[in-house]
Amino acid sequence: MTENDIRTRAYFHFENCTGGTWQNPDANWYQAEAEEKAWATARASDISGELFTYRPLSQMIPMLVIPSINEKVANGVISATTLPIELQRLQILWPPSAPPVVQVNDEVQITVEGIARRPVKAGDPVYTTDIVPGSERLVPPTINGAPVAYLLFFSSFMDLRVYFDFSPNGPDWTPEIQRKPPYDLQEFAARTNFIQANPPKTLLTRLKQLGWPPSPTYYPSLVQTMAQPGGDTPEMVASTIIAIHGVQYWTKRIALWSELKIFSTRTPYIRKAIEEYLEGDYISAIYVAVPQFEGIINDYVRSSGGSVASKFRDNLSEFERLIESRGVLLFPRFALNLVVDFIDSGSFWNNTSTIADPRQEINRHGIAHGVFTDFEAQELALKFLILLDCVAVILLQDQMIRGVLN
Repeated sequence: MTENDIRTRAYFHFENCTGGTWQNPDANWYQAEAEEKAWATARASDISGELFTYRPLSQMIPMLVIPSINEKVANGVISATTLPIELQRLQILWPPSAPPVVQVNDEVQITVEGIARRPVKAGDPVYTTDIVPGSERLVPPTINGAPVAYLLFFSSFMDLRVYFDFSPNGPDWTPEIQRKPPYDLQEFAARTNFIQANPPKTLLTRLKQLGWPPSPTYYPSLVQTMAQPGGDTPEMVASTIIAIHGVQYWTKRIALWSELKIFSTRTPYIRKAIEEYLEGDYISAIYVAVPQFEGIINDYVRSSGGSVASKFRDNLSEFERLIESRGVLLFPRFALNLVVDFIDSGSFWNNTSTIADPRQEINRHGIAHGVFTDFEAQELALKFLILLDCVAVILLQDQMIRGVLN
């Protein structure tokens, strides 16, 4: 975006945060810039946005979405062979005196309005670049012309967004007071185009060859780095991933996992592994993290009614089966398969004699049984933590679908 776009976006962000309205954005630029920086700083460690996403979904999906999908399967609208459905878009409408309406994926239609950069006539094509950045607003949905309470959900490669407004069903509500929430249309469009041009499955398969677990955090920074001359060397890939996963990233992850009890009684051990990593004590981080994988998977299988076997790899298969049995996924199915495959078919379970470089290849046996020495590299420690992060994403989404999220 141009400098003018950035200025204008800051102006709209200030309005969003304060509720105030400026008549002259240029005259208030410094105030807007200060507010924008303060807002970005607060947002960096704030998990309230994630909580407002995950907790409403954890109520609505098991209560309304799963029954609706089951009904669509029974009526032949959805084929049972397509389950689990990758939930890319979801909208739930609540008329004040009628049952909720559940719309899934292509059934969801939205309206966005914004300030145009140029005169636009009815019927003219409009592109995202024609809209003033930051001015985009989501127009609340209606049924038969009447505004209704709603929850709107989007998923784009593990990036979940939720918008909701239940006020139309409240007392003394009138359409005049309904707020149109900010909608980052240009950001969404840019992300969608970027992902289409750089397919995640292709990238994650390439990174697996370099020993890196799958993760949504590789977009966009790592992809952009790898596109540069020399940017896809193992050394450059490692340094970029290390830079992405700094103190700010892990601080926010620990806060979220602790609040939602994603790892249950194992949270203190996960926190300890991350703290040791951030302090540069990589050998301690690795030793604390390595034993947790079996326990996390086994705990999940046991708590969700699965059959716990004596062999961990059998429990890993049960883990995958249980998640796919829910009928809904909040991220691409291949992402689940890649995470499970990384643990099951990668170096994680390989015989120690096949490990060429214990400083780079994730291997449980070599660490847990003391076969390896001189393995305590930052890169290896981070690989174990990213793998834990991947498992956490799966546990989080499944707890939402089951309605057991804390």
